[in-house]
Amino acid sequence: MDVAKRAAILWNHRTGNWSYNPSLVVRFLDDYRNIDRYEEVERSVIEGLVEQITGGRPLPDEGVIRRMLEKGTNQHG
Repeated sequence: MDVAKRAAILWNHRTGNWSYNPSLVVRFLDDYRNIDRYEEVERSVIEGLVEQITGGRPLPDEGVIRRMLEKGTNQHG
């Protein structure tokens, strides 16, 4: 998530891909019922877990994430 640009990606279980969807991410993060369901961690901590969640798809590298956020920001706003 890029808070300054109000942009975010997430793993979309339905499509099996990384998707640009800041409104869904913010809705989850801002819901008081989810406060104990997430924490901010370093990339190195999450990389191994991501492949378990995604069925083997790795976390995109930083450059790909930046491009996805930029492209999504340009298309949506």
